[in-house]
Amino acid sequence: MKKYDIYNLIDINKRKGFPRTYRFNPFIRWFVILLSMFAITYAVSYIFNYIDSATKTFQKIVPFVIIFFALNSLTRNFYSLNTVLFRQEGLVFKYLGKKSVPISWDQLRKISLYPGKTKALKIEYEGDKTLVITLNFPNLLEIVNAIAEMRPDLEYDDFLKNVILSDKEKEDLRNDNAKA
Repeated sequence: MKKYDIYNLIDINKRKGFPRTYRFNPFIRWFVILLSMFAITYAVSYIFNYIDSATKTFQKIVPFVIIFFALNSLTRNFYSLNTVLFRQEGLVFKYLGKKSVPISWDQLRKISLYPGKTKALKIEYEGDKTLVITLNFPNLLEIVNAIAEMRPDLEYDDFLKNVILSDKEKEDLRNDNAKA
């Protein structure tokens, strides 16, 4: 990581203020959604217009495979995290296809690396509730450090303890920046 990037992680909430939004690129998200819907529509119309009893088995199967992959892509884009909103009161995790999840700062309990095969972070809040954020979410390092800044007493696993800048590291970086 460049030193410039590390300096951007110091006092994020003071510098950028509230409310602040992190989100997937809407152009890419909507392009994939529209492309998936087009593929499903085309495959369905192909099934009804071009498949008959004389059609080869391979040509009968391909539209269903296309529908399967397009539906998979469509549901992933609708039900995966779209926006993280930082507010003075807490965080709001927004999705396109399901209800937003607001979490106040005092409800947060623990952030850890998700143990499943998907590379993700697991946020535990309000007792037994959990929220999973994939590691491909934009500016995730900045988001985690901003949460750590708002809740320094939050419980982290060993991986995140190494990712989050400690108070000593922040002070050392401030001193280095002041000398330069």
